[in-house]
Amino acid sequence: MSALATHASTHTTLNMPLASGVYRGGLPIRRELAGRTLFKARRAPGHATGHVTGHAVQRSPGRRTILTTSNKTENPGSSGIDLNALFKYDEMNIARENDREGRRVVFSPALWQKHRSSARYSRALSTFFESSVLMGLVPPVAGCAVVAAAVCGWNNYEVNTLLNDPWVIDLIPFSLSTSALSLLLVFRTTSSYDRWWEARKEWGGLLNRTRDFCRQGITWFDDRDEILKAQLVRYTVAYAYALKVHLRSDAEDMQKTLAPILKPNELEAALDNVHVPNHLLKVISNIVREAGLTTFQTAQMDENITFFHDVLGKCERILKTPIPLSYTRITSRFTLVWLLFLPFALWKSCGIATIPTEVFVALALLGIEDIGVQIEEPFSVLACEVICGSVAMNTCSILAMQDRDNALIADKATVVHNVNA
Repeated sequence: MSALATHASTHTTLNMPLASGVYRGGLPIRRELAGRTLFKARRAPGHATGHVTGHAVQRSPGRRTILTTSNKTENPGSSGIDLNALFKYDEMNIARENDREGRRVVFSPALWQKHRSSARYSRALSTFFESSVLMGLVPPVAGCAVVAAAVCGWNNYEVNTLLNDPWVIDLIPFSLSTSALSLLLVFRTTSSYDRWWEARKEWGGLLNRTRDFCRQGITWFDDRDEILKAQLVRYTVAYAYALKVHLRSDAEDMQKTLAPILKPNELEAALDNVHVPNHLLKVISNIVREAGLTTFQTAQMDENITFFHDVLGKCERILKTPIPLSYTRITSRFTLVWLLFLPFALWKSCGIATIPTEVFVALALLGIEDIGVQIEEPFSVLACEVICGSVAMNTCSILAMQDRDNALIADKATVVHNVNA
């Protein structure tokens, strides 16, 4: 039981060749998942057919990045600025993805007390430059600051040297467009939060239903079916962990996750399936059928299995269907264009203070937009492993303590004897 309760997910070991040169540790993968949908490779120079000459897989602790020879090697004759190398986007993205694991927090009474204390303001300021959100905004905010500095420098030159009027824009267009910008940002963050909260409710429901499901099985199965009871609990716990890995398949290994839970033959059978959680639910249904329960009892347990299927489908829907990309793009584009033209409106009233003002406004608006993007995919920031640990501890405890719990129930014959005496 302790191995199940304390089991933690580990990172994928890339050792198994798969379709189209994609690797994944110990798991088969459907061909379409290795195709253009997830891993888009640009045509290599000189290849009319568009075939990529080779693939290389680069693993980070949190995410998998697919590199190709065509996008690794730049054209020797190109003299353009490599913005990726200039701003170190790859390193920054890897750091931000790794930081998502640190956000999987489960609050305790002590954490709630710290969360609502008045010291939260000073604590937030002291960690200002450690914020992963702010660090991820360095490139766009730096671009806004450069534009603001250029506007200040040019207007100073126009006014003091050329004796011309400065290049300015009236504040009215920005005042009129502020409401549209606010609506875009509010819609973006609200929609992302709804997705995050829906995912959390589904995982909370999963925890509740696994407790109820195992309670039903251990209570209703024949007392002589101890092996069947243990298998029911084992597969229920395995399903919770398999669902977690299924939703984080680019960062975790199904084989290493399920090895401490299932028996070797059960693990082999599970990994032979393309959809491991679906296979585990099928086996759970077979276990319930094998128990030979009454029609009512079977229907009650099957209702919980159906709920497990619903949780699986809803989580897959959230994972595979983002907020319509047009909303994300128009919000990013409109916000950035609005910020890039803002210095022309600020110059008249702020002067050289346009630069810090622009940086402050950019941090605020882009930070709100970025938070919405970061929580749009909730499963890499939810503490799913903690919920899985609760499933393991609770269900295994029900199984381990069944004899003691049964002994608490007074036998009818004993009760009648004591009353007559």
